[in-house]
Amino acid sequence: MLPCYGTIVFGFVLGALLRTSALNCYQCSGSDPKEPFQCNEWLPSDIDIQPEPCDNVYGAKYCVKHIGRFEGGIGAKRFCSSLDLGNYCNYVKQPGDTLTYRTCVFTCTGDGCNSSSFRKPNFVLILPTPLLILALVKLIF
Repeated sequence: MLPCYGTIVFGFVLGALLRTSALNCYQCSGSDPKEPFQCNEWLPSDIDIQPEPCDNVYGAKYCVKHIGRFEGGIGAKRFCSSLDLGNYCNYVKQPGDTLTYRTCVFTCTGDGCNSSSFRKPNFVLILPTPLLILALVKLIF
């Protein structure tokens, strides 16, 4: 018995959409003494860092960008997380500080999504996908 070509095409398309490879996020810290200027709030196009696999975080599903005050300093930090840390900003004033600092956390999903700006999924591009799959199946039959 020959396999149904529609089922095979559907399987390939579904497999491409639901990939199982590891998440890749930008992972850096502005407090890194080796490369202090590579991890800023905005990643310029001339930086040397690239998104890296999140193999060191069990169950990583999210990329996070944390800007403001952290680890005793001020700057940016990008990392992988298995938890959705949300999207919010707080204004923080530590005892002894004369200034109030804006600290923000941005959580996203998708490879390299924690670069410069917070991006939301483009539903205009996502919605036609099921229609495209149906059109391919009908085209084959």
